[in-house]
Amino acid sequence: MNFRDYQWSKNPRGLHNDGAYKPIVLDRYIPPGLGWVKLVTASDEHLSAAAQLVAQGVTPIIRMYAPRMGADPPPEQWYPLMQQYISVGCRWFETYNEPNQEVEWPVNESGQLTVNVDWKNRDKTIIPLMSNWLTWAERVIQMGSYPAFPGFTETTDPRLATTLWMEACIAALRDLFRDRFVNVMHNGLWCAAHPYLLNHFYQSVSEDLPYLARPYAQEDANGDGWHFEYPYDPLQQRNDPGRTVFGGTALTPYGDPNGLLGTGEIFQQLIKKHFDAGPIPVVGTEGGIADIPGLDGGTRQHDPRYPPYSRDSHAEATMAMWRWIAEESPPWFWGVTLWLESDYFNKHGDPVPAIQRMINEPPILKPVLNVDTTSGRVFKIGELAETNAGPRPTAQPEPGPGPLEGSPDYHWLILAPGLQADWFFQAAQQYWQVFRPTVLVNWRLIRTIPYSKTLAVTVLARSDTIKYMDKRVRDVWPNIYYDALVYDTLAEMQAELDRRALLLKRFG
Repeated sequence: MNFRDYQWSKNPRGLHNDGAYKPIVLDRYIPPGLGWVKLVTASDEHLSAAAQLVAQGVTPIIRMYAPRMGADPPPEQWYPLMQQYISVGCRWFETYNEPNQEVEWPVNESGQLTVNVDWKNRDKTIIPLMSNWLTWAERVIQMGSYPAFPGFTETTDPRLATTLWMEACIAALRDLFRDRFVNVMHNGLWCAAHPYLLNHFYQSVSEDLPYLARPYAQEDANGDGWHFEYPYDPLQQRNDPGRTVFGGTALTPYGDPNGLLGTGEIFQQLIKKHFDAGPIPVVGTEGGIADIPGLDGGTRQHDPRYPPYSRDSHAEATMAMWRWIAEESPPWFWGVTLWLESDYFNKHGDPVPAIQRMINEPPILKPVLNVDTTSGRVFKIGELAETNAGPRPTAQPEPGPGPLEGSPDYHWLILAPGLQADWFFQAAQQYWQVFRPTVLVNWRLIRTIPYSKTLAVTVLARSDTIKYMDKRVRDVWPNIYYDALVYDTLAEMQAELDRRALLLKRFG
């Protein structure tokens, strides 16, 4: 299987539903520009919603739900139910939720576990889990869809440690089911991860001081210097040099998976070690910066080594996370479905600031490399694809308008991310009335203009976002006339645009 064979939105933004049988409010899923949605389902209750999401370009991930499933084989009635979801366009399926948690295993009438949940209890936990999962995965592939390797919880408990459970599971596949598992890798395998970031992220103060974090009130989603590669980030490595997701230091005897890419990196390294294969696509099917501060002005700081975050800086970090996934994360990491729908909307259905930012700012798509899942190539956290495999495949230039000579065929006015609507309705009102440019926020529509036509783009940006726009508009489409207006207050921007309108000067 090649990365480019998987069918998905290429958009890393996602949201997790509230669970089986609970209604889906589509108005919460379409406006934020989501690329993924996680639907936990036990029947056909989400079938209509799934069809509508697919029609909107959103990729559903369907997790079939049964309580305390342990290592039991999936119920036979699941397969015709899955076929119904496939019939409306769903391809991504998941089951065996967090098997390294006791709460996911059966209990007897007295409420006691019927099996010792421990990675060392190989015959009663690991082997039946992998045997039954593999049978399910093969049937998913036969149905023309993609099965997920189970999503493990992030823990360093000696009995339940993420690293030890995943190693035991993959070693069992190697020892007992090697050929069958390799066939699954060839035909659509992906890895579900549950990356709860805590506060393991930050924006550095400068390139010269990458280990020094900005105060949370100064964080800017569109600025440079964001770090989501924990535990490989400069702050962590300065604190405990040599730490990896597997541990590697005295402070981490059972690993350290608590970051955006932790479980995915564990999986990639184990697949390489035991099968000389990979990379395998990874999607965080629940997680993100999940503990959202309330309206009381409080903050969250789970790890005192990293800065806290407020309700507003949570929005900055979430938007920065989407951009980092699209532009800087390893090629195998494809997004996160934020936990949980009801946490991102209050009891009245109003969105938290992070969702409002997503509504206002279009998503950035993830480039997909030409990589085979059994190639054995390694893309480490902290390394971009360029350092492993040369430049990303961009042999074909970005489509768009031709060179400008004289007056342009089209004139667009584009608002940089972070500018509210009043930057147009107030600052640009006179300018628009005189020159009538097409107003947009999605600059990627430039690629829809044929080469036979020409384009001028007036960009409204602040000083903290112009570098971002230069990179995504000016540098990508050199044929356009790029007219950037950079002001940090609405009044200054309005004064310049009003001056142009008064003098009938469309540009400059």
